[in-house]
Amino acid sequence: MRSPSSYQIAPLAFALFSAASLAQSEAPLAEHIATVVEAQPLKRVDPQYPVSSARKSQEGWVKVSFVINKDGEVEDPVVQDSSGLKAFEKATLRAIKRWQYSPATQDGEVIQQCRNMVQIDFRLSGSKGVTRKFMRRYKDVAEAINNKDLALAEALIAEMKDDQLWNHTESAYFWLADSHYAKAIDDPDRELKSVRRARAIDNDAIRESTAHYLLEREFVLSIAKSEYNEAMKAYSRLETLLDDEPEKLAQLAPYAEKVKALVQGTEPMVRKASINKEGRLFHQLSRNAFALDIAEGDLDEVQIRCDNKLSRYTAVSKSEWHIPSSWGQCSVYVSGSPGAQFEVVELGEYIGEI
Repeated sequence: MRSPSSYQIAPLAFALFSAASLAQSEAPLAEHIATVVEAQPLKRVDPQYPVSSARKSQEGWVKVSFVINKDGEVEDPVVQDSSGLKAFEKATLRAIKRWQYSPATQDGEVIQQCRNMVQIDFRLSGSKGVTRKFMRRYKDVAEAINNKDLALAEALIAEMKDDQLWNHTESAYFWLADSHYAKAIDDPDRELKSVRRARAIDNDAIRESTAHYLLEREFVLSIAKSEYNEAMKAYSRLETLLDDEPEKLAQLAPYAEKVKALVQGTEPMVRKASINKEGRLFHQLSRNAFALDIAEGDLDEVQIRCDNKLSRYTAVSKSEWHIPSSWGQCSVYVSGSPGAQFEVVELGEYIGEI
């Protein structure tokens, strides 16, 4: 659909085109690189709601990364994060493995599409907001943190987590409480994970000021963890939300500019990482080369999932991986023994956009 000003700008566009035509002998012609058509869904099977979860009025969500092969089938689905309920994770993986796509193509040739992400939300009809019982327990945690009684706060949070009788709103508030506790005990890894889980569902029940706070914490913590792509995604969202509050955004803008300069520069970028309890680590690349430096524990496999290429390697310390530009934007999936410590060192040139 044309914009109201389309006809007004047409003469200018024609003038520019005419000038370019006159200088054709001086300007180089653009070279066609490739035409990629993304995979399109043909069949998506809804996951079956776990009966035990429905009986307990539990809701949740699951984020899954997967590959679409040349036959349009789903391969290698991996749970990247979830609200914390394993029943929902299992139901999601069972369903996604049955999805079917028309395969992606590049210049008419069928290719893999290897960077796909989806979030499945499990909701019950007539779901309510926060119950009185939950809010009372939430306030008890907040009071314990404010009183610096961190032992009590830890016990209360553990009790709430064991119950897991949450709808989406309660889940957001639980992870918000956990992020406050993690901040109080100076555990930035736990805080960042909880902040992201609190933000996973857009929920009108969460106050606007709370949503802003969570985004600001994700921005700051992601920078501290050298997760620059995630930091800039949070900042981009803040730019939209704080459009009418420029003074708040101005406080964060210098840090965003430093991140851009760092990522687009040539100095190596180092992320200190560890394998989580599920046995994996995810990292989105900003450069076209990287290396792993293993400090402690065992790493098993490195998967490089790019727009149209999936490659697997053994995880060898000090080895370097150089990614052809034809592979597109890439993410790295590292598997190994839980708790293994290592560094992801990004090298080479900037790719993509931040």
